[in-house]
Amino acid sequence: MSDKIEPLIMPKWGIEMDEGKLTEWLVEEGTSFSKGDPLVVIETDKISNEVEAEIDSKLRKKVVQSDGTYPVGALLGIFAPDGVSDEEIDNFVNEYVAPDTSFKPASASSSESSTPAPTQEVSNNAQSSTSSELPSAPPENINISPKAWEIALELGVDVSAIIPSGRRGRISVQDVEQIADPAKLAAYKGEETSEAPISDNPSTSIEHTSMRKVIAERLVSSKNTAPHFYLNVDLEVDVLMDKRATLNKDTSEKISVNDLIIKCVATALKKHPEININWTDNAILQFENADISVAVATEAGLITPIIKNAGNISVQEISSEMKRLSDLAHNNKLMPSDYQGGTFSISNLGMLGIKDFTAVINPPQCAILAVGGLQTKVSENEGNAVFSKIISVTMSCDHRAIDGAVGARFLQTLSEVVKTAEGI
Repeated sequence: MSDKIEPLIMPKWGIEMDEGKLTEWLVEEGTSFSKGDPLVVIETDKISNEVEAEIDSKLRKKVVQSDGTYPVGALLGIFAPDGVSDEEIDNFVNEYVAPDTSFKPASASSSESSTPAPTQEVSNNAQSSTSSELPSAPPENINISPKAWEIALELGVDVSAIIPSGRRGRISVQDVEQIADPAKLAAYKGEETSEAPISDNPSTSIEHTSMRKVIAERLVSSKNTAPHFYLNVDLEVDVLMDKRATLNKDTSEKISVNDLIIKCVATALKKHPEININWTDNAILQFENADISVAVATEAGLITPIIKNAGNISVQEISSEMKRLSDLAHNNKLMPSDYQGGTFSISNLGMLGIKDFTAVINPPQCAILAVGGLQTKVSENEGNAVFSKIISVTMSCDHRAIDGAVGARFLQTLSEVVKTAEGI
């Protein structure tokens, strides 16, 4: 067991993570734990994961409570053996200073962090002033947390007028927010100040989760910045379905239609690298391997884990990896490396009875294939009715990077790959 104080901080999972929500404490104050034991559940904009202990120790203090959102590196709790006094722990919390924000904590236990610790305190009344009247550093006679001082500067709060509510006379974030101008505070938090329209229809307010907020932001951004156009084609899948029946014969690990579509798309992308791209402000990035993002619907929202290098692995390997990723997604166990990146996306609603639909591009990717359900098509051949199986697909393309003819040629190739079950 460690013989010194160790902080529990908000971890950083992925380069895009700025904050996380502590949804649940899994240990109580005064409880000893061993390396590998789960300590807290952290929710980000994409995943919800347990944070495991990296050392043997005891949780001596919860600095924050559950259901709060805190920046990466924020102080969440304190680990220490019984030999460390409560006074030493309080001093550690009060004297906590954030290091350089470029630090990227990757675990629960670390002596460094990238942002100061939020505190849970009661607020007091005081007056506000303009931020221009505030010095860049707090006066020596003012005991205020770094985060509270940062917010005070942003909102123009006169901290000298605040009666602190924290331990040892420290001004907390809540103290500052209590006296700030409501409109400024709402703008700082990105909240809407307008009230919901009055209605006599009873309703329930469901707070947006971090994941739902990010989904909304990225979809709006995609539709506003990427000029979408759509190409539709019916894929003839008789041979592909026969191939699937053969592959699934005498095996418990069944291959799905979606697994086959993933493989076919990857094969077509190898022939059309001009579709296997990402858009950036300075250049189009064209990739050698097809890393295919596959939309998975979970209770928390939509997430797109990636089948990496799909063109160079078998359909059986694709099926196994898809099952693994889907299971992780539904159990909120995906790691950033499982869903960050990707060169092309697939969204399949065929299993829900949808014939065809259009999907929103997943930036910085430039195309997404919306896959409908299996249908029977009747056509005429020399006066006779011919029945065939088809799947309708619609590709959404970013016109900044993909021209109509380029997208059409890709779908021609995909149609031929599917029709002959090439590479399956």
